[in-house]
Amino acid sequence: MAGAALQLLRQPGAGALDTVWAEDGTVFLSDALRQGPLTAFATSYAGYYHAVPRLLGGIAALVPADAAAAVLAVEAALAVALLAVLVYVASAAHLAAPLSRVLVSAAILVVPVGQGEVLNSIANFHWYGLYALFWVLIWTPRTRSGRAVAVVVTLLVVASDILSVVFAPLVLWRAFRPADGPGRDRHGIVLAGALALGVAVHLAGLLAGSSGRQLSPDPVRALAGYLLRAVPAPLVGERWLGGEIDARWLVLAAVAWLAVGAVVWLASARLTGPAWPLAIAAALHGAALYVLPVFLSGTAAPRYAVAPALLVVTALVALLQPAGAARAGKVPLCALAVVLAVVAAVNFRVDNPRADGPSWREELTRARTTCAPGATAVVPVAPRNEAPPWLARIPCGHLT
Repeated sequence: MAGAALQLLRQPGAGALDTVWAEDGTVFLSDALRQGPLTAFATSYAGYYHAVPRLLGGIAALVPADAAAAVLAVEAALAVALLAVLVYVASAAHLAAPLSRVLVSAAILVVPVGQGEVLNSIANFHWYGLYALFWVLIWTPRTRSGRAVAVVVTLLVVASDILSVVFAPLVLWRAFRPADGPGRDRHGIVLAGALALGVAVHLAGLLAGSSGRQLSPDPVRALAGYLLRAVPAPLVGERWLGGEIDARWLVLAAVAWLAVGAVVWLASARLTGPAWPLAIAAALHGAALYVLPVFLSGTAAPRYAVAPALLVVTALVALLQPAGAARAGKVPLCALAVVLAVVAAVNFRVDNPRADGPSWREELTRARTTCAPGATAVVPVAPRNEAPPWLARIPCGHLT
């Protein structure tokens, strides 16, 4: 609950509880109200299926219209908070230091990038989900309930974002590597099956020709974005980086890369006890999760950096594991914790388009004045002043 409250508090201006973000209202809430939650769940959007947003949008459609904005925001905040708890649990086998586990899990709640789009939004759950999926796929739960959670989370995240295909080599390696005991890693095989099923669902949508997205491959933008945004973001934050790449941005990015270089040097010099396999896996998957969508779309949207930035934090934490029980061995990790805490504090509340509304309650009041039996109300949602505008379409019967 505390993590969810933290997420809600991060939204400035009109607040998260009285605003609805873009696709949350235009697509997921509107479709659930007009088609019914079950039919909407089986409906693709932009060529892909979005399992978690569809589920949460369906729940919001069951409450009175006045409560829909608050329900959508709380659902999104709770989902992210639960992912943070999951990462804390899943990281235990790979990170012995409690501070390390706090850093890689709490980072989800205070990630200092993409705040103009991802905060308290069910449509953007998958950016956090991709990060949690990395941890789930390298986690070996000891209990049956833990294994069930891992499989369900894998299926839901993969069925919410086709970018999960990036993890195919990881899950295949796990499925076919020799297990600690006799035979294969059965849990790894089940995870591979869940990932394959989720990807197959997306491919079915693409083969049906329901995607209107145009591909504009741009390898230069993809590589530059990773070097200048994804890696510096968790160490600098979007408030200091700013909105346009200029001289200040380049200087701050260079400082961030110097810090990364210092961490690698400390690990290579054995001044820390690095978990190299974890660090390398996190770094490679973070790079792939950023480069792939930017390369294909030719657009470097800030939200694309969320999961990669979190995996950068994971890689740095893995390299700064204490070398021993001595207090001095914990200094590098504590220094990283201080940097991340300062950046999180500075970027806790950053102005964004959702801060300007519109107010959900006020727009519903206006819609009720023009509603007629059997008609559909058009309700503006955030962000304002975009062309075409973001509009939730709500049956007038749901407004009475």
